[in-house]
Amino acid sequence: MTKYIVCVLVFSTSLFAKPKETVLETDVYVGDTIHYQIELTEMYESNLDMEEGEIYEDDTMPSYKIFDLVKEKTKIKASIVFYKPGTYFLPVSWDQNDERLKSTETIKVKSQLLGNEIDIEDIEPPIYFSGPFFLRLLVILIITAINIYLLYALYIYWKSKPKVMDAIWEKQPILEETTKRLHSIELYFKSEIIYEKELAFKISEYLKVAYSKKLNKDLLGKTDSEFLAELFDRTHIDESILRETRVYFRNTKYNDNHTELTKESANSLWEKIKRDFEL
Repeated sequence: MTKYIVCVLVFSTSLFAKPKETVLETDVYVGDTIHYQIELTEMYESNLDMEEGEIYEDDTMPSYKIFDLVKEKTKIKASIVFYKPGTYFLPVSWDQNDERLKSTETIKVKSQLLGNEIDIEDIEPPIYFSGPFFLRLLVILIITAINIYLLYALYIYWKSKPKVMDAIWEKQPILEETTKRLHSIELYFKSEIIYEKELAFKISEYLKVAYSKKLNKDLLGKTDSEFLAELFDRTHIDESILRETRVYFRNTKYNDNHTELTKESANSLWEKIKRDFEL
């Protein structure tokens, strides 16, 4: 009887035991990199395997990418960056009792750029005026109108004064900000070494300056996510381009990236950005 109970316990343990899977991060958003680890815990488990590279779950663009894969006999470590929101099962498999099993660990990825998440944009509560607020508002409007009138009168007076221009001391015209940023990128292409990270910063700043002029709004102080969200709301640029650009800027600008680009690849990247953003 004792032998029978021991056999049942051993069989049940073999049936329900599975490798230990760990994901260090809890909340995962599109563009985030997670650190995944799986380790075999039983003697009858073997042939642990995982695919590396971009994983497609449809025909449009990769859903996520597996990189920095480290394989050991009973353990695998990997880094994974996600390009789309959704629930994912990683391509991990192993042999257990002559049967090939796959991972059932779920990883839920949330969206930051699109959807109904409240962290995309701060929603200001409505402002209600009542009682003394009407009086304060009226005083503010009167003071503002007086200041605008005084500034306009000062401008008219300044314009009416004759100006003496000295050819020697006359200041040179200041280049437009978009022209300066564009010139900075073109000069950088002539450098002996072109770093992808520095080029991404220059392109990001140029896009913000260019669209500040197009949309008549100061966008230079916004983060990449806020800037691209503004373009999503106010332009007809395809959402997949905005999502792809956000992921690229996040992975290139804020990771430990020392990648050097050839002049051909740098120019190809620049031409694609200009084409995607209609510049």
